[in-house]
Amino acid sequence: MRSLLSTLLLAAATLALGALALWQFQEGSLNRLLGTPPTEIGKRIYPYFQPENVARITVKSGETEAVFLKTPRGWEAATPWHDRMDHRAAVAIITFAATTAARDLTPRDKIDPATAGLKVGDTEIEMLDAQGESLARFRLGRRTPLLDLIPGENQTIPTIYLLPLERGRRSHIYAATGDILPLFKDGFAYLRDHRPFALNPILLERIRILTSQGELTLDRENPSAPWRITKPLDLPTDPAAVKTLLEGLYNLQASKLSDRSEVTLPIDGTAPANSRIAITHFGQENETILDILPPASPAASETLATVSDRPETVFNLPMKPGPDLISIPDLPLTVNDLRDPTLTNLNIAAVRGIAIETATAPTILVSRQPPAPWTVTIGGKEQPANEQRLFDLLKAVTGIRALSFETDAAPEDLSPWGLDRPILTLTFLAENNQTLAVSFGLDKSGNLFAKRKGSPTVMRLDNSILGKIAVRPNDWRHARLWSLSVVDVREITRTEAPSPPLRLTYDWNMEKWKAFRDGKEITASLDPARANFLLKTLENLQVSRWLSPADEAAAKVLETPALTFAITEKTLDEFGEENGERTHILTLALDPASQTVFGKIDSDPSPFTLLPENFLKLSIPLLDE
Repeated sequence: MRSLLSTLLLAAATLALGALALWQFQEGSLNRLLGTPPTEIGKRIYPYFQPENVARITVKSGETEAVFLKTPRGWEAATPWHDRMDHRAAVAIITFAATTAARDLTPRDKIDPATAGLKVGDTEIEMLDAQGESLARFRLGRRTPLLDLIPGENQTIPTIYLLPLERGRRSHIYAATGDILPLFKDGFAYLRDHRPFALNPILLERIRILTSQGELTLDRENPSAPWRITKPLDLPTDPAAVKTLLEGLYNLQASKLSDRSEVTLPIDGTAPANSRIAITHFGQENETILDILPPASPAASETLATVSDRPETVFNLPMKPGPDLISIPDLPLTVNDLRDPTLTNLNIAAVRGIAIETATAPTILVSRQPPAPWTVTIGGKEQPANEQRLFDLLKAVTGIRALSFETDAAPEDLSPWGLDRPILTLTFLAENNQTLAVSFGLDKSGNLFAKRKGSPTVMRLDNSILGKIAVRPNDWRHARLWSLSVVDVREITRTEAPSPPLRLTYDWNMEKWKAFRDGKEITASLDPARANFLLKTLENLQVSRWLSPADEAAAKVLETPALTFAITEKTLDEFGEENGERTHILTLALDPASQTVFGKIDSDPSPFTLLPENFLKLSIPLLDE
């Protein structure tokens, strides 16, 4: 029979085991009673941390404590200021807790807290959920000498000393991956949002700007619609300029923040009416208004500003450009900064005709009915169009950007811009019979201006644009020099001073060449591959530009040819039967001053220019000497 003492001991043991079981059931483990085992090297220090549950962040350092709360407007500071927290800092702190891992660890009593920067009063962080339950609490120290390698990347990251402060976890200090210590400098100033706007570019609906030039409004109907200027005029915008504005407003950042009570502002607390930027997001009734106060002097590098949704904060905003710094002058804030500066917005695929009219040459009509190629009609004569000139013209008119806008209310008298007597008018006809006409004029100083028919706007353009638009009939001739076919070639005689002429005969059926010089056959010295290359180059030869028959420069240079070809080909009758021969004479000369290659064929009155590389191909040595 058991003794009473044995029974009591057994009952006590049963009660102890039951209490431990109940504790484990309630807590999930016995860690709080016995202590949490240290985190293994390479493992996350807070493996069960859920970033989405964080509703409150507390940061302490010495006597300073900052409390940040998650609100419908984003992260807000409750102390030591009432202001917006920089959400990037909140994300960095929460991400650090969720991802930091143990690079190394050591018992707490094996390291001097002062050496590690972990003594009481150093930076402490605690994150809590909406019910006030702690999700993570730790103290941060200095950087450790250790680096950690990012998995899969040849890149290292620093580590810092970290001491968990949860009960049962204070026995070890970790070398934790990542470093967020710079966030906590200068009394936590970097946790306060230094950007005036909490701006989401994707959801922005309206931007209203007040400058010394007046009021400007940009709007769009939905997040996918393009931006338009709706005030003072209804105008399309320049997408690149709008992108610069949105990025500038998003990245605009103060060098310093002050409480309203610390700064002397104008009596009514607002900026002059010419220094205001207001934004509105979709679904938002009220504007967020940035009022920019006048700088203390024209040379001042900063100026003060206030924002309507942060009434207790004053911003020091930059007024001088700097590296990696957005300043107020960097922002495009005027109509002419933001409007679309392109001369035309042609849909090139829809263009069916182009009329080129000048005061000194006949009208040139370039047209096409797909799938047929482009043709050019001059003086009633139609011929294939020079597609390089067409490409240059379309590229010019679609790429032209105004240097400035002279007026948006052009009077009937256009003579100040030379548009009463245009030097050039381009008229574009689309497949739906819509037309777009653009006139170009020069003022008395030689400045170039343009105006679209039906538009009151006069633009000033760069004069170099005129050189990109071919207006002479010869410019529109097809670039191919002739309709030479290798099948029909019988003989080529090349004369290259000071060498005697080299005569080549060719049998296309046999693919055989013969060479003669000074009446002697030298076929054994001829390289057939080079002869074939020369023939192919001649067949596909294209001019760089056709010139006027009266071009004096070309005529003078061609008086002393550098290279001459006499090319004989067979001719065929209307039934395809051979009925004779004809010879083309091609003359080429090089202007040593400009390195321009001029050329002429005997049957055409117009000389031309040739690309230097084609001249070199035609000069290829043909004999093995």
